[in-house]
Amino acid sequence: MPTAFDIVIVGAGPAGAAAAISLARRGYAVALIDKEQFPREKLCGDFINPSNWPMLEQLGVARQMFTQDHEIVTAFRLTAVSGALAEAALPALNGSAVHGLGLRRYFFDQILLGQAQAAGVTALLGWRIKSLQRLADGWRVGYGDGDSVQELTARIVIGADGRNSWVAHHLGMARGASKRGGRIGFQLRRKYAPGLGGRVEIHLFPGGYAGLLGLGDGTINLCLAADRRRLGSQVGIDALMESSLPRNPHLKNILAGSEALGPVRSTYPVYFPPRRSVDDGVLLIGDAARVNEPVSGEGIYFALRSAAMAAEVIDGAFARGDFSARELSSSELRCRAEFRLRRGLNGAIRFLMYRPALLAPFIQLSGKRNRLLESLVHVVCRPEAAI
Repeated sequence: MPTAFDIVIVGAGPAGAAAAISLARRGYAVALIDKEQFPREKLCGDFINPSNWPMLEQLGVARQMFTQDHEIVTAFRLTAVSGALAEAALPALNGSAVHGLGLRRYFFDQILLGQAQAAGVTALLGWRIKSLQRLADGWRVGYGDGDSVQELTARIVIGADGRNSWVAHHLGMARGASKRGGRIGFQLRRKYAPGLGGRVEIHLFPGGYAGLLGLGDGTINLCLAADRRRLGSQVGIDALMESSLPRNPHLKNILAGSEALGPVRSTYPVYFPPRRSVDDGVLLIGDAARVNEPVSGEGIYFALRSAAMAAEVIDGAFARGDFSARELSSSELRCRAEFRLRRGLNGAIRFLMYRPALLAPFIQLSGKRNRLLESLVHVVCRPEAAI
């Protein structure tokens, strides 16, 4: 195996794999390192937002998504504790309906990783980063399993290793990006034969909200976020399932007709503010740079889009022979500008989700005049042209 690379990417999730594909296709030698063996399970809402399709087509993986168990998603539903319900169809594009997909990250990430390997990326799976040493012309990266350590060199390091990024913390790029809020997230699968009728659903309950999505295999993904400060001792998953979630009648019926399957996964906090995402010879992308609360289902979009912009900027850096933070900062600036509307909308929705007294009237009104909800859904789910 070669030990000298142009780029090393830490983290083989959607952001890391997409960046690897884009850079390998440009002719760069890319190493992709991840501490997990693939395929692997991942805490996620499992929703492939329609906004992703142009990027997935460009990456060459869109058709492969349909070879695994999946559910076509054509509508969005929002419900309140009062029983109020609003529903909107996903947007149309050029007169044709646009759909999302319910697909386990177990499959999705493996498809992207396989495409990266097919593009010539060297994938080092099941290895942890042990050291990261700056050299005069790049980086020396130590990786290993247990006491065994191997090394490789690269001109640029991309941190795509998620919300608790080792790269960001090791290089001091996570300073100032303190944890905010007291919200904890849970994710679990449940057997549910009836399915959800091709909808992605969000159900409010006292102190939080739950997202539901069918996965096409007789199961549903249940993700929920709860405000620890409002629920006190009732924030545990058992207490939430028994007392808080059933307060929403729509959610109560679904839970009563389903059966728990597999382990419960949790994360805290649900939201991280942005970090400094560039340094000399370093870029952070995806959740390593910023974690949006997944209420709008755009996490994969942010990952893929930031990866594409990073690949363009790195290509330009190699062309100019300039790998300074100033040169690479255009990636951060582009992300900030392009994501401003979506992140602002995500923040506004997040604010309302924990304030049912404000959101319930919107749900009631949208149930009668669904163009209100449709307008919101269309902004969040409109397909974006690939870079």
